[in-house]
Amino acid sequence: MKAIHLKVPAFGKSYIDARREQVGYFANPWHFHEELEITFILQSEGTKFIGDHISEFKPGEIILLGSRLPHYWRNHSNYYQNSAQKGAEAIIIRFNQAYAGSEFLKIPSLKPIFDLLNDAKRGIYIGTPNDDLQQKLINFLALNQGQRIIALTDILLHIAMLKSHSYLCSIGYAHQYKSNDIEKIDTVYKYVLNNFKCDLSVDDIAFKCNMNTAAFCRYFKKKTGKTFKDFMNDIRLGHAAGLLLKGDFTIAEVAFESGFNTPSYFNRMFKRNKGITPTAYRLQYHSSN
Repeated sequence: MKAIHLKVPAFGKSYIDARREQVGYFANPWHFHEELEITFILQSEGTKFIGDHISEFKPGEIILLGSRLPHYWRNHSNYYQNSAQKGAEAIIIRFNQAYAGSEFLKIPSLKPIFDLLNDAKRGIYIGTPNDDLQQKLINFLALNQGQRIIALTDILLHIAMLKSHSYLCSIGYAHQYKSNDIEKIDTVYKYVLNNFKCDLSVDDIAFKCNMNTAAFCRYFKKKTGKTFKDFMNDIRLGHAAGLLLKGDFTIAEVAFESGFNTPSYFNRMFKRNKGITPTAYRLQYHSSN
């Protein structure tokens, strides 16, 4: 799975690409593209990687991504085991910032959209989208290119006016990757995702990237905003959160299944990361569902 610089079908900067993706699992690797993107998750769960941000995703989430912001949606392992079933579904809209012409967003009344698209460099999460916004995204697929320009402006203005959106990436995150940067980071992601239950060696992953350990640690921190150890723990905690919500394992079993050597260390790391204990996290989820 080699990271790629994806390109939207090019019919000029005003072209807006939109599709409803229905697959066994989301297959795009850690990647970026010039266009901005709105992703509306309709079905499936897993872990989302956006710049230096890692968290679980679930149905109903809407994410606005800025130009060249690396991202990756990875479904939980059971989706790969049952890939013949189309259990992963999302609406994806990709567009250039000049989708309605280079001067369009300079109109004073559209300044909220102009600011929103600049802020999207950090990734924007719409935590509690209302039914109106979700329906606009669903209806968008049936529109022609002319209608899409009007509808996209309406959607972006709607998001800009919401009080419930938040940023995903840290303010200092540097996302202007070169192609070889993406490939190196993808190597790290693949290695950790395939081996996070084991004792991982930073020396091994540095070797895979053809770097010495000290140089790799500096490089990884610069490109992701995290140390390799923090990144590895984020992967493990994301996996643990999914196991906790399923409710099939005890807390100790979740710890060991997620690559932590002791339940006590797992509990400390989980509370530091999530703000609550694993037990409270599980109870909170089940009480709200």
